[in-house]
Amino acid sequence: MKKVMILCAAVLFSQAVAAETYQEAFNKARAMYGKGHEFQWQGKTYKTLHEEEIEADVDATEANAKALLDKAIAANKKVADVGFEWKLTGGLLKKSAQAIEAGDYRKALDLAAQAKYHARIGLAQYEYAEANWYKAVPQ
Repeated sequence: MKKVMILCAAVLFSQAVAAETYQEAFNKARAMYGKGHEFQWQGKTYKTLHEEEIEADVDATEANAKALLDKAIAANKKVADVGFEWKLTGGLLKKSAQAIEAGDYRKALDLAAQAKYHARIGLAQYEYAEANWYKAVPQ
């Protein structure tokens, strides 16, 4: 009986691991190993980089920094329009613009990437709230 229970547990565990979504695998690897770690999902290799980090991984030029800052500003406007703008995002945008003015394009790219990430997560919060608002209503 004990062997059957162990076998059943192993089968259920393997099915649970196999059913893991890409986002779950990414989040787990990112939490465990940090930025830039390689992980396997469904037989393929991926890196724990957010899309904004990939966008910022370009030559540190004024044009690239301004382009990413413009994308971050647009993303922040979108989330501000629905009322879910994060308070710190405006400061990141301002610091990114200041870094461009100072000629520190790597810093500007990194700050713009952070701001764009915060805007994306703010929008995800909005979408979650819209889909689950009824859970906050007292019974």
